Amino acid sequence: MRILLAPDSFKEAASAEAIAQAMARGIKRGDPQAECRLLPLSDGGEGFTHALVHATGGTLHDVETVDAVGRPIIAQFGFLGNKHTSRTAVVELASASGLEQVSPADRDPMAASTFGTGLLIRAAIDAGADRIVLGLGGSATTDGGTGLAHAFGFRFLDAHDSDIPLGGGALVDLARIDDSRVSDSIKNVPIVLACDVTNPLTGPEGAAHVFAPQKGATATQVELLDQGLANLARAIMQYNGRDIEHTPGAGAAGGTGGGMLGLFNATVKPGIELVLNLAHGREACAWADVVITGEGSIDSQTPYGKVPSGIAKLAQSQGKPTIAIGGTITRDPHTVEALNETGIIATFGIAPGPADLTTLIANTERNVEITCAAIASTLRITAATSPCESA
Repeated sequence: MRILLAPDSFKEAASAEAIAQAMARGIKRGDPQAECRLLPLSDGGEGFTHALVHATGGTLHDVETVDAVGRPIIAQFGFLGNKHTSRTAVVELASASGLEQVSPADRDPMAASTFGTGLLIRAAIDAGADRIVLGLGGSATTDGGTGLAHAFGFRFLDAHDSDIPLGGGALVDLARIDDSRVSDSIKNVPIVLACDVTNPLTGPEGAAHVFAPQKGATATQVELLDQGLANLARAIMQYNGRDIEHTPGAGAAGGTGGGMLGLFNATVKPGIELVLNLAHGREACAWADVVITGEGSIDSQTPYGKVPSGIAKLAQSQGKPTIAIGGTITRDPHTVEALNETGIIATFGIAPGPADLTTLIANTERNVEITCAAIASTLRITAATSPCESA
């Protein structure tokens, strides 16, 4: 049996590569004769750069930059391989400006900035990139991408023509945008935003209200951040006439999607579709008899643009079934039905029993291995006992 192992990362527990390796160990335990192909994936968040570099035989590059609260860190960008005609660099916002880079005690939703991601993209361009693929996901920020833009020379000024501080909290004082220090060549570099959400920039479904509480924002701070993003939208409209406030995807990564669409030569594409295309997902599904995927939580969001549903739809189009595993699994009937419609025929939780979260996270790879061993054994037995057609 040929099994394609195509997971996302299990957030705050293990990378997509580590999960795929654990899956493979489990499959071999359950069915030593099984053939495995590993295809670690990402929908734009953590692991996005590694997934595309791994899939295309590209290269990784270390860069000195800063995290969302301004502390020095080393982050990475990658160049795609496979003889791409353009010199395409891959950057994930989570690498420099991600929530996982900042402990809960150090998170600052009002001052957190994407400046470090801007430095990372600048390094890629300085290294020869003529096209950027930017994964939006896992951010610790709600600054509308203004920190990123600041790294390229954009200035964000108050009513007195003074620079406002970095961070989403300062956007309530934004009066105008100045680009006199930004070269046209930078503004014209094509940037593809890999995004798995369709949220607008502002409002009840916008970046601040939906995502900022996950980054530590209080109810009062959420309202101020939302006001700031609305102010940014007005300033961009005044700057170049682009209306970003209600554009689907503008709310991604704390509004970075909107800022990029408003200030750069950027376009949005669904993250998982972009990854599957570059990683030759169709060919991988054609090879396989069955696909096993997974992510940290199989829940109501999974059927809509997440890795498990993306690979399942592709496999389903070729008549191949998909099994999904997760740290937690929903049994909500509506979600289960939506998962089935994407091509996921069964879901399995990896938790062996009641345990505290810290213990479960520490044992993620082991639990993935055990779960996949059981799945492989079941598939092997099912294949061996399938009734033959009667004469």
